Amino acid sequence: MDRELAQLRAELDRLHKRERELQQELFDVRAAAQTKRKLIHDISKLQPVAAIDRLPVEVLVRILDFALSVTGYSQWRQHCIQKQLFAGVSRWWMNVVMNTPSLWTTICVCPAWPSSLVKMHVARSHEHLLDIAFLERGA
Repeated sequence: MDRELAQLRAELDRLHKRERELQQELFDVRAAAQTKRKLIHDISKLQPVAAIDRLPVEVLVRILDFALSVTGYSQWRQHCIQKQLFAGVSRWWMNVVMNTPSLWTTICVCPAWPSSLVKMHVARSHEHLLDIAFLERGA
């Protein structure tokens, strides 16, 4: 019985020692993570912001609106793809594209545009007037 009690106490001491080691390791990991977070923050503040990302929203919207203007049938197919490309430039551009109703007012009712795409444009355009083109296949 005494031997068993001594073994249990020894095991308990070993577990307490391991617990202290793990707590120290956790402390060290948290300190290292905090150092990396600060370094990332400092470096990201030093990175220059591209001139296009410093444009006022109104100017960027005018540029995008011009780039999305449709003058021919072949451009109707590219209209939505262009929006996706613009939204992929940066997080800021994506926010501008997705949250600017005037960029969603041009709608084509044609085989190239599924009804889900038309519905998305109507929803995103909010209450802006729509420019709707009805095109037949092969037009």
